[in-house]
Amino acid sequence: MQKGRLTAFYAAVQFFFWFVYGTALAYASPYLLDCGLSNTMIGLISAAACALSVALQPMISAYADKEQSPSVKAFLLLAAGGMIVFGLLLALAYGKGALPNGLLLGAAILLIQLALPFTNALATESINQGKPLKFSFARGFGSIGYAIMSLTIGRLIAWRGPAIEPWALTVTSVCFLVSVLLYPFEKSKKGNQNQPDAGSGAISFFRNYPAFAVTLIGCVLIYISHVVINNFTYQIVVPKGGTSEHMGTALALAGILEVLTMFFFSFLLRWKDSGFWFRLSGVFFTLKVLGTYLAPDMAVMYLVQIFQPLGWGLMTVASVYYVNELMHEEDRIKGQAYMTMSLSVATIIGSLGGGWMIDAVGVNGMLIAAILCGALGTVIVMASGRKKETCR
Repeated sequence: MQKGRLTAFYAAVQFFFWFVYGTALAYASPYLLDCGLSNTMIGLISAAACALSVALQPMISAYADKEQSPSVKAFLLLAAGGMIVFGLLLALAYGKGALPNGLLLGAAILLIQLALPFTNALATESINQGKPLKFSFARGFGSIGYAIMSLTIGRLIAWRGPAIEPWALTVTSVCFLVSVLLYPFEKSKKGNQNQPDAGSGAISFFRNYPAFAVTLIGCVLIYISHVVINNFTYQIVVPKGGTSEHMGTALALAGILEVLTMFFFSFLLRWKDSGFWFRLSGVFFTLKVLGTYLAPDMAVMYLVQIFQPLGWGLMTVASVYYVNELMHEEDRIKGQAYMTMSLSVATIIGSLGGGWMIDAVGVNGMLIAAILCGALGTVIVMASGRKKETCR
């Protein structure tokens, strides 16, 4: 395949995946608040979806690593089709009560969470086959998609109300399905499937990668600080004088800025390895939530987004490279899944704790807890996140 063409196809996959992901998660709060749910119930729904994701991801990824399983492309096509169905059902359910809307959006969140490690594995399998794909560059288009989503959905909700979200979810899911269909992919042949210990469960996996298990704990804490300021952005900006449109602008600015890191990550790798950048990113997650807490108005809130490139932007790319380099071939999809699970676990804790804390002690109380989580998680990742482990 002509150099650059595969990267362009994968960039389209990333663009529409993150458009769908953001539509389902970032705008769940205004949509479900409009449907009559409380902050605590919104957090519970998001947490329940992510809890199911945590339970299912090890089983699905272990199956996906097997020689006889369908390809990661097939899994993504199934997920995209499911998102289309949920978008249409939400459109039909709007105005018919809080329960059906909460359940349907929760199911959509579950499905898009399950699709995340397969979206990354689609690239890493191609790279491991020696194909010319620049992951970090293509991942930057995912952030562009998220930024465009933030601007358009925020303004559409301000213009037409939250009822527009199910239709946005449906249309972008169709685009995601088409982008996956167009991506040229062939499942890798794994030559060591007969090894008795290969991919034989969580206990075996973490016995082979003990430091990685500790690193994941740190990632969970870091991601909690990220989850609370993303899942409850609307609740955060309102006391600062913001609206759903201001929320969209802030999220879009963050998405645009993180593209810089992703586009130029290959240059960063010439200076330091992926493990270094992976560990460093936690510092900027913590700085962002601290800045969010201190911001007195929307002008400063926009300025705080300068921490996004070296926080979420850096960890998103560096973690994929880090896991791909750390794991044996037969463990790589599982490794990506466990890294994604750390975000899912954080979403459970952040959604439940964040929603409850907003109702109980207010937005500032929630943000103080998030700052502490981010700082502790950064210390753990700094101490445990190594490039290589001695295993087997």
